[in-house]
Amino acid sequence: MGSRKIDSSPDKDDGEELAIRLVNTAAWRLRDPSEERLADADALLVWLGENGVGGARDLKRIRTAWQNDARLGEAVYREAIVLREAIYDILVARIKRHAPPAAALKAFNRMLTQSMPAATLTSDRSDLRWELQSPGDGQDLLKPVITSAAALMTGPRARRVKQCQDDRGCGWLFVDESRAQNRRWCAMGDCGNRAKAHRHYQRTRQQART
Repeated sequence: MGSRKIDSSPDKDDGEELAIRLVNTAAWRLRDPSEERLADADALLVWLGENGVGGARDLKRIRTAWQNDARLGEAVYREAIVLREAIYDILVARIKRHAPPAAALKAFNRMLTQSMPAATLTSDRSDLRWELQSPGDGQDLLKPVITSAAALMTGPRARRVKQCQDDRGCGWLFVDESRAQNRRWCAMGDCGNRAKAHRHYQRTRQQART
């Protein structure tokens, strides 16, 4: 892979599905190289905490376990990357109206089978969060993401999943909630505005030539 500089990535859309938020931890997917947002097991723990997976005490306990045995964290991290790529491959295949790759389907089904049941949705007044039934060494951390992906893939919103059409190679996925189903970019404030500005520049340039 080359070493050219990667632009700053589009802003995160907090309204997206948990599964899609994991998929989008790989930025600029249609470039070579893409940009990895989950560099290691510690980055995975931070991301999970920011996205409401596990309570603070659970994550602290898991971090301690991983510090005592780095192999535990590395194993969960590798599974997270496999899960992320499987979800991405399956959803992109659906967007393109293709059958999902057999390897992606096999990997996802393996994790789906292993994931049930081990995570519950709990409430603290008006706040909802996933809690791990047996946090232990962190093997259950990915279960809420798997549940999110399975629900999205098989539910009515699956047909609304799209890939950003930014010509720089963004490649992020998003759920198009627009009434007209004509959203084209992951974030209007980033890729969308840039595309509109580029079109305006091209029109102005063309008019100047005529």
